[in-house]
Amino acid sequence: MENNKITLSDMAMGLAHGEFVYYYQPKISLISGKMNGAEALIRWVRADGTLVPPGEFIPLAESTGFVTEISRAMFPRLVADFLIINDINEALTVSFNLSAQDFNSPEMLNLIRAAIDSHQIDPQRLQVELTEASIINSQDTAVRENLQELAGLGVTLAMDDYGTGYASIDSLSQWPFSILKIDQGLIQRMSGSEKCATIVQASIRMAHQLGIGTVAEGIETSSIYDFLLHAGCAEAQGFLMGKPMTLSELLIFIKKDQRWSGLPIGLIHMAQLDHIQWRKNLIDQITSTSFGGTRDVEIRDMTTEMDHHTCRLGLWYYGVGQEFGGHAPFDRLEEAHRVLHDIGKELLEIARSGVSREEVTAMLRRLTKQSSIVLEMLQELENEALMSQPAIF
Repeated sequence: MENNKITLSDMAMGLAHGEFVYYYQPKISLISGKMNGAEALIRWVRADGTLVPPGEFIPLAESTGFVTEISRAMFPRLVADFLIINDINEALTVSFNLSAQDFNSPEMLNLIRAAIDSHQIDPQRLQVELTEASIINSQDTAVRENLQELAGLGVTLAMDDYGTGYASIDSLSQWPFSILKIDQGLIQRMSGSEKCATIVQASIRMAHQLGIGTVAEGIETSSIYDFLLHAGCAEAQGFLMGKPMTLSELLIFIKKDQRWSGLPIGLIHMAQLDHIQWRKNLIDQITSTSFGGTRDVEIRDMTTEMDHHTCRLGLWYYGVGQEFGGHAPFDRLEEAHRVLHDIGKELLEIARSGVSREEVTAMLRRLTKQSSIVLEMLQELENEALMSQPAIF
């Protein structure tokens, strides 16, 4: 190559000669503290063994549209690697990067669908990462339709590089993303920037409210890992846990079955906030009817979840919260939470029946008193978990 500058012809020749490979970077669950997946990253290894840095060829591939050729040619390799990874641990998720350009036509979608239909890939264990920039710059209706169809197959879509300066929040409202991947630049600037730390915390909370998972990338220090653990982030990725590695190196990594963290303490705080919001919503709906001059209107179309299994706190308790099983405050919480919902249901009934405002007020006091008991248990659990938290590294 003249002046060592990569050309489109160089890439085409490298692809034809099988020089493009996948390296895999582990993802760690901040809920279990164990590896729960890996991201497949395109790497170019020349015949002489030299590695072409991604920054030297990926921008050119994207700007010329050659990225779609790479994606289609490499997908069979991904499927083959996926089968090996899942034969070792079927719970692991494999993610890989695509561009909006890959969905201008149905070809990539058809390749993925064929792999799913032939049972080579479990769609629940496949994740496609798309940069927010490529999505925002795409106005093609076909892209939107193909991505919607991909999500309909059960494949998870992740917004990559969230927080790099584009209209991320608007994109979340328009596209079928179920994972938010916080950009490594934002993560790495947290150490010296309180604003960045606040943005990361707010992004994690927003994603939680939307029912969207979160992944933080670019983690290089234990202090940042610890911050994200306590902020309630769901997954972590970075050099601290593992650099991108070959498939054979990844298989060794999987077999080590290493555990990084203890308990998902940050999610306890999320549960507290969820519960407070539940209580506020219920009280607002009750008082709007009983004290807002509309007492003749029945309470209909309640937006507050009254089943203690399926409210946000209940989903946490019977889901990832089970990691805290055996801790006394957690074990006592179930009954206290059930009683709270029973009071809430009773409150709804008396509000519907048209009793006096004084009786409604008395029941509201019962509700808030029981709510305080639930919050005290959650705080006690958080304190106990913090005391028992082992060293992360």
